[in-house]
Amino acid sequence: MRPHEWILKRCSPRVPTMQKREQNTEGDFSRIIGFWTEERSLTVMLLLLALHLFILTPVRFRGHIFNLFSVLFLSLALLAGLLTLVRQEALRWIWVVVVAGAILFKSSALVVKAPWLLVGDTLFTFFSLSALVYVIFLQVFREGPVTAHRIRGAIALYLLITMLCAFLFNLAEELVPGAFSMPRDWSRAASSSGEAFYYFSIVTMTTVGFGDITAIHPLVRSLVMLEALIGQFYPAILLARLVTLELETRRSGK
Repeated sequence: MRPHEWILKRCSPRVPTMQKREQNTEGDFSRIIGFWTEERSLTVMLLLLALHLFILTPVRFRGHIFNLFSVLFLSLALLAGLLTLVRQEALRWIWVVVVAGAILFKSSALVVKAPWLLVGDTLFTFFSLSALVYVIFLQVFREGPVTAHRIRGAIALYLLITMLCAFLFNLAEELVPGAFSMPRDWSRAASSSGEAFYYFSIVTMTTVGFGDITAIHPLVRSLVMLEALIGQFYPAILLARLVTLELETRRSGK
């Protein structure tokens, strides 16, 4: 056997193998995209947001590892929206730039404590969450029978609106120091990282109003009033309507 024939014989079986690997990779990627375009992805999104808000954010002050996990889970939520929009050419690159900017600023803010990094982190995360609100809104209120996954998606949308307001509050405090009145024993790290504004936003959204944090700036007060109105009307109108439609869908069996 000639040398070139031996080389061709050795290399020829590898071509189908490489093609199969590429096909398997494309198939796995298509399944991932298919999952995030289904309604059950709304339930996973709700779990990710709940983990970020109620578990990872409060424990992020115990060390950098918890802070890293908090950033990771929020990035997973943002990337989930990216996978949902990946088939839309007009929005794909805008979303990639915004999500990449949010992850970059968040990672940099963990290492370097600079004011401009915190502002950039807040802005990019705000734009990313705004796009994510748009994606989940389209999935929750699209045509078709209302399922339990859509109701969970509506709850995730409720939490996302709360996070959006928290980031706006954080940005206002960074741009206009003293826009909020906070207790003296609250650490500066809690307010600068946004954990205090998560708490304040949820308290405002549910109209509990403990009064430990108050808005001083007039524009911030307007945003607080708007969030309080959304917190009243959203569960009473949208969530109640979705639950009613889900019960009718289950009863009719369609």
